[in-house]
Amino acid sequence: MNRLSTLGRGLLLAAFAALAGTAYAQPKREVSVGLSSPSLPAAGARIAKEMGLFDKYGIDARITPMDNGSVATMGLLSGSLDFITTAPTDVAAAQARGQKLVAITGIYGGFAGVLVLAKPVADKLGVSPTAPVAQRLKALDGLSIASPSPTSTYTFAFKTAAESVGAKIRFTYMAQPAMIAALETGAIQGFIAGSPIYARPVLSGSGVLWISGPKQELAREFTPAYAVTLNTKREFAEANRDLIQRMSAVFADFAKAVDERPAEVKTAIARLFPDIDARTLDLLYVTESLGFRAKPLTVEALAHEIEFLKASGVPLPQIDRLVPADLLFR
Repeated sequence: MNRLSTLGRGLLLAAFAALAGTAYAQPKREVSVGLSSPSLPAAGARIAKEMGLFDKYGIDARITPMDNGSVATMGLLSGSLDFITTAPTDVAAAQARGQKLVAITGIYGGFAGVLVLAKPVADKLGVSPTAPVAQRLKALDGLSIASPSPTSTYTFAFKTAAESVGAKIRFTYMAQPAMIAALETGAIQGFIAGSPIYARPVLSGSGVLWISGPKQELAREFTPAYAVTLNTKREFAEANRDLIQRMSAVFADFAKAVDERPAEVKTAIARLFPDIDARTLDLLYVTESLGFRAKPLTVEALAHEIEFLKASGVPLPQIDRLVPADLLFR
């Protein structure tokens, strides 16, 4: 790390320390946060709370995992939630519909979705799970694959990637925890999910890891720049700038902990996901920690999200009018 980077990090940490000290001197601010799913990539807020990071900045966070980003967004728009942690494409889609949502900061960078096929299905395809990605995508033609929702980035990414090689996936939609049973009973031939859900059938031998988003097996043009960002209504953000600053500090602190205090982060994850054994957690942490080390959200990244959303084919009449800078609250 060069001297300028060291100085910048020192100034940032000093600012966070001052903010935390100020927060301790004030009554705790209660906030409600809806998560896009109960998966590990969507659990940044839960992990941060388990580590005491919301308390550090004077926030009493009530966190609720939901089935998908669309459900969480509806909760935010209805006023039952103060914040949501969903994909920034949810912000772009909302703005294209005239709803004034904004993204605050990044929580999980990159693409978290993993496509798993039932082992009997994979065995019959005649294509190796280590074959070139284009071949594996083409083999998905006509298969029934579960995804969290029609507007999930998981759906967008694999739909456009498969269509680029002439394959058409038959999507069905369900909550991620329900996917394992559906796969094992033959109700679906595969699913797209985040960790730890995708790992369970792979480790048990009932599923085959077919294409991995965290390993960047899909081309950048088919994937979002961010899987999860902290989002809220613009009016709420403008009226609560101190709270927005504190919430941003929580996730900056969390990203730093992922990098510098992995044992502490793993301990928090283990408490939240008791079904994950230590060996599996170590394996998952290799890829998931890369996502949780999310870099600051930028206008350039949000411009990519808009183009990613356009490529999905979702009908949004005002999408061409979106201004990337308007998606980011500053």
